[in-house]
Amino acid sequence: MAWRFKLRHMEAFRALMLTGSTIEAGRTLNISQPAVSRTLAELEGQLGTALFLRLGGRLVPTPRAEWLFEESQETLARVDHLDAVLRDIDRMPQRPIRLFANSAMAHSILPDALLLFQQSHPQITVSTDVVARRDNRRWLNDQEFDLAVTMLPVEYPADLITNLPVGEGVCILPPGHHLSEKQVIDLAMLDDEPLVVLQTHNLTRYKVEQAFESAGLRCRIAVETATAASLVMFVTAGLGGGIIDPFTALKLKSLGYIRKELRPRIEFSFGILKPMRVQARPELADLSICIESAYLTAMTDAQNL
Repeated sequence: MAWRFKLRHMEAFRALMLTGSTIEAGRTLNISQPAVSRTLAELEGQLGTALFLRLGGRLVPTPRAEWLFEESQETLARVDHLDAVLRDIDRMPQRPIRLFANSAMAHSILPDALLLFQQSHPQITVSTDVVARRDNRRWLNDQEFDLAVTMLPVEYPADLITNLPVGEGVCILPPGHHLSEKQVIDLAMLDDEPLVVLQTHNLTRYKVEQAFESAGLRCRIAVETATAASLVMFVTAGLGGGIIDPFTALKLKSLGYIRKELRPRIEFSFGILKPMRVQARPELADLSICIESAYLTAMTDAQNL
């Protein structure tokens, strides 16, 4: 049957099923009684079957009409919902901003950045996702974010990345550690020392292992963990020393670990990524500014510790 149903046919059919007469159906739809009768005749002609029997001046639905009515309810309810949406489109609720971040940024910079953003945009919801490095290719391909803050480098168009100032990694030690009196920790001092490190897919882990390998030192791993925050907690508990980005270290300084400068330097680069699609939400630029502001403040605070 080479035809598609017309919405007006189904609306008239539903009105007839619910009211039982062409007059009442016309009133419901705000059209004339002849228009209802004509629409029903068109639908029955298209289907090649009668949907109503005329008995004693009444329309009695056939079993096929009862079946069609049941099957069409979900679709027509969605049409009603769409009609309501179209009528209220000026009051459309704002979709939450979807913000992706790696664990270091999510646990250190984002709390302060979102507080700044909330002060100027209190009605806007921000939904955050903490993404692992091993999933970078998937989420960058899917493009389901409005902004992302992650460690660099990443394979992504340079014009869509706002590069943030480079930070220096720090060495953290448990209270009472035998190196705690040293002013600066040289990497050689950590040769064969038990260390808490991030898991193998993490860029921080790679940087740390490369630094040890380049210096001809042994990186003795005591504990592997998934997030920068948990690394700091494990170090503080006494499971070993650690090398971490300066922002996570700053945010969790109240835990009581010992923080030391590290030589040679291990650099950490971060950036704010925009999606490839054109964005029509000016508040995203404001959120990016808030993230950059919180980052710069944290960097200054970390340098002054």
